[in-house]
This record gives sequence, structure tokens and C-alpha cells, in this order.
Amino acid sequence: MDADHYFMKRALAQGQQARIHAPPNPWVGAVIVQQGKIVGEGFTQPVGQAHAEVMAIRQAGHLCEGSTLYVTLEPCSHFGRTPPCVDAVIQAKIAKVVIALEDPDPRVQGQGIRKLKEAGIQVLVGIEAQKAFEMLEPYLFHRKTGKPFCIAKAGISVDGRTAAPDNTSKWITNEKARQDAQRLRAESQAILVGTKTAHYDQPQLTVRSLAALPPKPPLRVVLDRTGALNLSSPLFDLALAPTLVVTSSMASQKAFDAWQSAGIECIIAPETEEGIDINALMETLGKRGILQILVEGGATLLGHLLKENLIQLLHLYIGPRILGDQGIPLFKHFAPHTLTEAPQLTLQNIQQFDECIHLCYRIQKEWT
Repeated sequence: MDADHYFMKRALAQGQQARIHAPPNPWVGAVIVQQGKIVGEGFTQPVGQAHAEVMAIRQAGHLCEGSTLYVTLEPCSHFGRTPPCVDAVIQAKIAKVVIALEDPDPRVQGQGIRKLKEAGIQVLVGIEAQKAFEMLEPYLFHRKTGKPFCIAKAGISVDGRTAAPDNTSKWITNEKARQDAQRLRAESQAILVGTKTAHYDQPQLTVRSLAALPPKPPLRVVLDRTGALNLSSPLFDLALAPTLVVTSSMASQKAFDAWQSAGIECIIAPETEEGIDINALMETLGKRGILQILVEGGATLLGHLLKENLIQLLHLYIGPRILGDQGIPLFKHFAPHTLTEAPQLTLQNIQQFDECIHLCYRIQKEWT
């Protein structure tokens, strides 16, 4: 492995440390090298604080002059909550900048690279680009599409059922599998469920039992088209996490009054013939800075998302149960007529948690 790839891998490892606390900013890592030795490194801090490049520059100090900076994403060139990182790089007298990926954000999109070159700094782009893409995919997807990167997660039996006929589902999987799923919650800025899941499972949809927790809990988004969900639901306990109710004109004034009295944020979403317009909802959530959304059910919601081609990754935790043909399926109202019409998934990862198996599949192969 040559030096450029070695140090960029180090920068990627730095960036991964910011995965949970950086959003809605990208989780970027930076390494500064002087004469073959690392003299500074850092990763993006929580919103409003220093970016990765600035953290590395602060650590390197005067050793920045004539050095090489390795950074996983193009340095920003615009004023936001913090000054442009390219200005800090130029002022530090860094001689060369190695960048894994260009930033697709319209406020950057090559402008940072151009500004560095205009300052006489040598720039190399594309080192470890695939690894950087994989790490930053939710951010890149959001900046390209305006929508959150959508992950569907479910605990299922070996015959693909999410619950028994009476809607009981606790617990199909074991504690280790459920603990691993907490990581998906921590990396998401919103968690989406339908009314039936909220009613039968009584979930809190909070991040628990992890060493590193997000600065603020993910937004709990509940689709409640008719205003049927009881206010005793844990999802209406705002001491746990914020909640957004997405409803329609079918909800009664009584339901609206109850939500408002409880301090719950609610919006009336556009509708289609099949119900709430999920595409429009995703755009609304994207505008709120949600880079990744985790969908935890139920079957009707998941089926609708699959039909609309909105799911990017599918995480399945398979438990040692058989629930039979009367059990609740993973996807409802999704029925390809032939095998050729069925989505062809790509296996991304597989893990074993004692008697449970975790499979991660990519559904959308390409979106770039």
C-alpha cells in the first residue's frame, strides 16, 4: 500500500468516529503528514463546532507549513455555522491536499478544490474514493436527491414473518441482535413507523445501551392517517424524544386538539390514492436536514416504500422462530406477478448473533 492510500485510510478511520454526532454535517476525517509522519489529525465535531480539517490543523500547529493534508471529503468553501475550511487550509500553508471525494453539496461542488488550486496548493482527488463513498453514502444521497437515505429494518422469523397472527412480535430475535439494531437508530436522524406498529408494539424508538449516543435523539415519525393512535403511546412521551405525527384530512379535530395539547408536532401530508404521499414526506424530512431515516414497520408502510422504490438498504434480523402462513408478512400490498418482476437484491453483509442472523441487502443498486 502506498503512502497516499495508507494515510487516507487513517483519515477514513478518523471520520468514522464522527458518524453519530456530526449530522446534519458529513462525518469527515482529516490527517496532516509532514515528512512521512502524522503531525495532526481530527474529525468533524458536533454541529456549530470545528470541522475535521480545522481540528487537524490545530493539532499540527506550525508543522502544517509544507505538509500534506488527507481529507475524506472536499473542504467546504462557504460560510455556514463555521468559516470555510479551505481558508484555514490556505492560511496554514499546507502544500498538498489529497481528497477522497468531491462534495456534491451545491455550495461546494468543486469550488473548494478550485480555491485550493488558485492558492497554489497541489490537489489530488480520488484516493480511496469507493471507501469514502460507502462511509458517507447517506450524506451524499441526501445532497444528490434532497431525500433521506432510507434504511428498512425488521426482526423476522425464518419464514419471513414479522409477527404472529395476533400481532405479537416480542421477541422474535435475541438480545444481541436487538443490541446491534440500536446502532442503526444511533446513526439515523429519524425513525419512521406506521400506526399499527406504534399501537401493537408500543415502541419508544429511542437509542439505548450504546457507549456513544447522538447529541439529540432521532426524531420519531409516526404515520397516523386517521388520528387513531392513543396518547398513552410512549411515542407521545416527549421526555424520551421528539415526535412528529404525519396525518391527513381524515384525522378528526379532536385528534388535532389532543396532539397540540400534548405539545406534539403534526403535519397534514399530501395524499395519493394509496394514502399519505410518501415521496412528498421524504422530501419534507430531507428539508429538515435528516440525512438517514430508519423505517421500523409495519408491513403496509414497508410495502408502500418498496413499491415507490424508496428503500436503499434492508436490514433483516432473522430469529429462530416459525410463524406460519397466518403470520404478518414483511411487505404487504407488494405482489410481483413473476420472478422477473421481483427486485434483485445484493447482499452487503452477514453477521451471526448466536441463533440469530443479520443480513444487510442493497435494494437500490444505483442512485448516483
